[in-house]
Amino acid sequence: MGVLPLSTSAQEYNYVRYDTKDGLAGSTVYDICQDRDGFIWFATEAGLSRFDGTRFKNFTTADGLPDAEVIKLYADHAGRVWIAPFKNTVCYYYQGKIYTAANDSLLKKIKLNTAITGIVGDRDDNILLCRFDAGAYLLQTRKGQEKFMDLTVLYGRTFLHGHPNFIGREGLILGMGDSSFLLVDGHLQPLWSRPPPPQVLITLVRRDSVVKYIDHPMEPNNIYVQYDTIQKQVQTLFIPSNEGVWMVDTLHFDRFEEVFLKEKPINSVLIDYEKNIWFGTAGEGVYKLVSRNFKTYFTGSKNAEVFSLAKDDNRILVGAGYNKMYSITGARVDSVSFSQSFSRVLKKFTGNRLMSIKKVSNGDLILGFDLFLFKRSSPGRSIVNYVYPIKSIDEIDPETLLVGTGRNTIRVREKDLSILDTIWPHRSTAVSYYDGKFYVGSVGGLYIVSKDKTSRYLGDSIPALRYRTACFATPADGSLWIATYGGGIIGMKGNQIIGHLTTEQGLSSNICRSLFADKHFLWVGTDKGINKIDLSKPSYPIHHYSIADGLPSNIINAIYVDSSTVYVGSPAGLTYFDENKVSDYSRCDLRILDVSVSGKSQPLQKAYTLDYYDNNLKIEFAGISFKSGGDILYHYRLKGLKDTWDSTRQNLLEYPSLPSGSYQLELLAVNKFGVISNTVVIPFLIETPFWQTWWFKVLIVGLAIGMTVMILTWRFRTVQQREQERATLRQQINSLEQLALRSQMNPHFIFNCLNSIQHFIIKNDLETTNQYLTEFAHLIRQTMDSAEKGTISIDHEVKYLTRYIELEKMRFGHSFDYSIVTDERIDKEFIHIPSMILQPYVENSIRHGIRHKKDGKGLIEIKFEQPGDQLLCIVDDNGIGRENARRFRSRMHVEYQSKGMSLAAERINALNRQYAESVTIEIVDKTDSLNNPAGTRIKIYFPNKLLTKLS
Repeated sequence: MGVLPLSTSAQEYNYVRYDTKDGLAGSTVYDICQDRDGFIWFATEAGLSRFDGTRFKNFTTADGLPDAEVIKLYADHAGRVWIAPFKNTVCYYYQGKIYTAANDSLLKKIKLNTAITGIVGDRDDNILLCRFDAGAYLLQTRKGQEKFMDLTVLYGRTFLHGHPNFIGREGLILGMGDSSFLLVDGHLQPLWSRPPPPQVLITLVRRDSVVKYIDHPMEPNNIYVQYDTIQKQVQTLFIPSNEGVWMVDTLHFDRFEEVFLKEKPINSVLIDYEKNIWFGTAGEGVYKLVSRNFKTYFTGSKNAEVFSLAKDDNRILVGAGYNKMYSITGARVDSVSFSQSFSRVLKKFTGNRLMSIKKVSNGDLILGFDLFLFKRSSPGRSIVNYVYPIKSIDEIDPETLLVGTGRNTIRVREKDLSILDTIWPHRSTAVSYYDGKFYVGSVGGLYIVSKDKTSRYLGDSIPALRYRTACFATPADGSLWIATYGGGIIGMKGNQIIGHLTTEQGLSSNICRSLFADKHFLWVGTDKGINKIDLSKPSYPIHHYSIADGLPSNIINAIYVDSSTVYVGSPAGLTYFDENKVSDYSRCDLRILDVSVSGKSQPLQKAYTLDYYDNNLKIEFAGISFKSGGDILYHYRLKGLKDTWDSTRQNLLEYPSLPSGSYQLELLAVNKFGVISNTVVIPFLIETPFWQTWWFKVLIVGLAIGMTVMILTWRFRTVQQREQERATLRQQINSLEQLALRSQMNPHFIFNCLNSIQHFIIKNDLETTNQYLTEFAHLIRQTMDSAEKGTISIDHEVKYLTRYIELEKMRFGHSFDYSIVTDERIDKEFIHIPSMILQPYVENSIRHGIRHKKDGKGLIEIKFEQPGDQLLCIVDDNGIGRENARRFRSRMHVEYQSKGMSLAAERINALNRQYAESVTIEIVDKTDSLNNPAGTRIKIYFPNKLLTKLS
């Protein structure tokens, strides 16, 4: 083990870098400005870029630039962005268009003989154009007073640079190197004149002619000054050079306060509206510094990644890779290497990581590496135990440790690191001794192991604990919090779940990598930054830190909080910041980028009136908040289509086919810090198509009247033809009905009835004869009445069938019984069916089924049921069956074979054609247990729709 001191210069700010791979037009950024709308513009060697915090919009010669290489930029108060390309001309961008001398009368006035290297303006937007060592020009842009002046010709002086007069608020201050002047409304007034010392830079000129100088080690590429217009003084002064950016101490103006991006060539600097600092480089794109409060150790080295953190007395201990641990005391950083003591083992695994640092109750340090468990006691004595890769360490009691490894979970004697027992024989990811039990995290979730080694898998009852367990933390309230890879964090107290936080409750990610408990706060490291949770409040409010705030990486391996200083271990190194000094100030500006109608971009305007066929809208917008790092939520609604608000993180709304009418789009943005932007309101009117206008309707009515006679004539002929077809169909149906009626009472039945009557007379049975004749007459009368109506109610059909079957029973000597059953749900008086439709089937059952039955008494069952949306009529007999009946019919004379069945079927087919409804007939041949014929069952299904028409 060796201790090596490190230089404090290892600390560096955390920058966010944008280059061509992110959408920037070029890697060399000559100048930067921010316009009135909040967009940041970059002048590059390959075009002009506009940035909204999420996306770059690039402009080249194809968009109207006179030249692709842009040298200087200036955003004036009118919303124009002035552009100086590497050419003898200037142009400006305004509301989606680039204006040049070819399309703008103001720019036609400009006559230049050299490329411009400086642009600045005053509060009245008088634009000063400078060229180093070649003079300056003034362009007055006020409407009605447009004028272009060559100041070198006008005043006989070569002005090198200029800036707004923030002191007196009017005019421009022009500098010549040894003197300066105030230019107001074309009048030149001297301010001071004094030759400066050689090789110095003038940093301040006061109204009392006091001049401040500073020695600068490098040739400046530019000067950036930020003025405090309220205090009327210089607030920030940057001097970019090829060796970084030098920030002047604006309290004294004769010394430098700090250097940024040392040894990098910097061309330009900008402080935006949210106090982010932007640095334009020569060849490395642009860097953004969100906060000067965040600093990182070890940036860029192979040992940069930090895996564990702890505190030992006044030292912060940092677990790194490659056999190293760092110790930080104030500004001093010491590197502790374990390579020399264990070189024989480390040759096999050079990336040996320090994954866990535990300071136990007696003050000893226990270090868990990939290759061994290490102990360093207070006097400096060291002990090592070569076990499996250490994942986690916790203290059971002052004499015993709980150690989770890549192969198992073990109890270890603290005194000599000897293994006492195996608690869990499988790989563990994190361990904790809590409430007298061993909590063992694994890739498959969390287990609780009792001292008798019985285990319980918590994932069975808590789905979130089926995810990989990352680590544990115990806050001051005695609860236990578990971080998971995918299930967020879970809080337990005893055997109860007291909290479960995921992205739905505000966590930045459900993949939680590290935890640290500080009083009643819980710090959670995820793959999307840090979450600080206040456990003392029932709502568990969460505050976030991420790259957008100044962290170098959102992947958080370890956290340690010491008072207000937060130490963060990540793949980018060790970062620290004072949470009390982190500013939450931000702003959010919502801007419309483009309105497209039917695929064509439209000029941006306050309202739109569109033709009915131009109803395909696409609105592109941007919420500008550079501190939010693109974390913007948009709320919108299109009144007239939907009055409720919707949300999206996309910067595009599409309405592909809007009906005619008036609409109003309302849109606002909310940034990462909850700051709400301005609300954008855009009315849209989609005109009514001509065929829905009043004059077109009047025209249609006139045309309709003119065509009425032709249409009625054609309609009359069509109706007449259809009526003829219907009459023909009705005639066919009536004919079939008459045939069916004639077949109902066949001659054989009438002849047999008359014979029965004669038999009763011969026997002098006048009473029976009279009864038979009476019933026979009623049956004939009912038959004729039904034939006239065409339909019959269920109630009358039952009576008709009863009279008919009673006559047949008398004729056949009461050789069979019958029953007629009607479902109680059926309205017998209201529901009608076609008349004479069931009688042929009943006749067929008696004549061909029951008549020839030899064994047992015959039985006919007639049922009316209503299954679902149809009426079911059933005729069921226990006769000889159809097959046997066919043999008897074949021996009959042809005149006695009934045609009732076939006529009934034809009649049903005609009904189906007439009403376009399907009446179906199902014939079932019944058999007994020996598969012998046991009768016939006829099922006739009438749809309710047909019955409604018949009723």
